[in-house]
Amino acid sequence: MATVAVVGTGTIGEPVARNLLGADFDVQVWNRTRERAEPLEQDGATVCDSAADAARGAEFVLTLLADADSTAETVEELEFEEGAVWVQIATVGVDGAERLAELALEKGGAFVDAPVLGTRQPAEEGKLVVLASGPDDALDRCEPVFDAIGQKTRRLGYPRTAAS
Repeated sequence: MATVAVVGTGTIGEPVARNLLGADFDVQVWNRTRERAEPLEQDGATVCDSAADAARGAEFVLTLLADADSTAETVEELEFEEGAVWVQIATVGVDGAERLAELALEKGGAFVDAPVLGTRQPAEEGKLVVLASGPDDALDRCEPVFDAIGQKTRRLGYPRTAAS
């Protein structure tokens, strides 16, 4: 199965990582506070010392951070593998999504903006609703990831950027 990096293992990120592990993905995790990520090691995740380490070798990099600023700051440190898809899951608003899509263009990775509807309990149950925007080929590749974390995925087109 594919390798997925989960960058941010807080309220939603931790159960997302567990559901991915349960779906037989290889999961590499990182959190600013390492102690928040360490319990996932018992479930089979690899806990990494940096976000860059978590992204290394990953086909999918999921960011579940507090806001657009912390997401951009963290992603600046990453190098995406060739063909990797960056799946931005935090709710960052239209301006934030546009800013992160521009960053993805600079970094050379496919970008999917995929905020989710749901709280911790639906996340634990794999019943989030994924609101996914991105190129069709990237969305197609993300389907197994979305199926592992959510009960429904709504495709919303392609995120608007200054370049589009």
